[in-house]
Order: sequence, then C-alpha cells, then structure tokens
Amino acid sequence: MSKTVLFLFVIISVQAFSQSKTLRGRIFADSLQGYAINIVNYTKELGTTNDEKGFFVIPAAIGDSIVFSSVQYETLSLIVHQSHLKEEGYKLVLRPIVRQLEQVKISNVELSGNLDKDSKAIEVLPFVDNQILGLPFSDKPQPTLAERRLYTAKSGIIERPINYLNGTIKRLKRNKKIADLKSVVNRGEVILNTSFFVDSLGVPQNLLSDFIYYCAEDESFEGLLKEQKRLILLEFFQKKSNMYKTHKGIE
Repeated sequence: MSKTVLFLFVIISVQAFSQSKTLRGRIFADSLQGYAINIVNYTKELGTTNDEKGFFVIPAAIGDSIVFSSVQYETLSLIVHQSHLKEEGYKLVLRPIVRQLEQVKISNVELSGNLDKDSKAIEVLPFVDNQILGLPFSDKPQPTLAERRLYTAKSGIIERPINYLNGTIKRLKRNKKIADLKSVVNRGEVILNTSFFVDSLGVPQNLLSDFIYYCAEDESFEGLLKEQKRLILLEFFQKKSNMYKTHKGIE
C-alpha cells in the first residue's frame, strides 16, 4: 500500500513539475528602449515588465492567458502553447497605437493676461491614472532607464559576479547617481519662475543651472522639492543664494 502511495506521489509531482514552465521572450517595437511594457499572466495573476532590450521572463504554463499592454502600443493577447515555451524564447512584435486627433475647438474663454485669474476660468480635466483605467498595476512610478540597467546588471547568477568584477555595476551606479542629480536639478529649475531667481535673489540667469546644482549638494534639497513646502523652500533658496553669490564673488 505504501509503495502505491509513493508511486502516485511521484507521478503527481512529475506532472506538476512538467506543467510549471517559464515563458521567456523578447518584444520588438519601434522606440522600445527605455519603455516598460506591462506583461500580465491573468491565469496566475502575476505581472512583470521587459528590460531595456525587450527581454522578459514570466511564470506560465500551457493554456495560460498572457496580455502585453501599454499606453503606446496595441494590446496583444496570447494563449500559451507548447511552442511558446521553447528555450530560444518567444518573439513578438507590438504595433504603435495610431490615434486620430479630435477636431480642435477654439475656446470661448477670454484671457486677460493675469495667470491667477485666467487659470480659474479654464476647465481642467481630471488626471487619468492606472486606477481610473482599470490597469492591474499600482500607481508607483516606473523605474528610470538608469535604474533598470543597474537592476539588470545585478540580476542573474552568472552575470552579477562578472559585472562586479569588470566594473559594470560600479559604472552603472555612477551613471544612476548622475541621472538622479540631473533629475533633481531639472525639478529645481522649474519649480519657481525664473524671474524669482534673477530679480528677487540676484542670481544671474546664465548661472541659474549652476546655482541649482549648488543647492542640490544639500541633502535636504530633494526632500523640499518632493514635499512642496514653498515657504521653507523660499527661505532655503534665499539662504543658498547669499552663500552662492559670496562663493562666486557676485555683488
């Protein structure tokens, strides 16, 4: 009796293992670099995205329903067959969505030139997010290209130690740090009007970017941008502008 039970257990385990597969593949599409495609196994309720070269890996078995979707490309549905699970991977092509622009209507709102007054007279449509569209992913921001490249380099049993030894991960970390700093500076440049920096703080316009880089060296700067604490941010800029002008010898 025990031998029979053991035999049935082995048969069931082998069948379960044989049905547990991984769908590997590569997505081909125009301007795909740096763009993440939502890849969802609706049967198993699992999701993933591709890397910068279009490669992806997702758990899948024969008969599972896989959906590839994004705002930029047409949605593609796939019912997994044995031929899709081959070792060389499944290749698919996504076609860009072609949208015909609606007829432009001239607004009947008369603008006065006063931004505060005109902004209240213009109807603003609500922001459309993943929840409104019913997409399966949360509203967490997609990782940047630098973050995805670093994640890819640190993934894989073989690739990770090689990339550590040849300096690839160190280089990608440095690139990510530079990209993060540039992102913070870009936000700092547009958070307030240029005239505030030039007229109120006395920072020369040609040195505006250099001044924001100077501010970004302070660890608290990025937090002030995220929290949108305008009063504290104004005080921060005022203090930094005095220090910056002294540093640059600007009277």
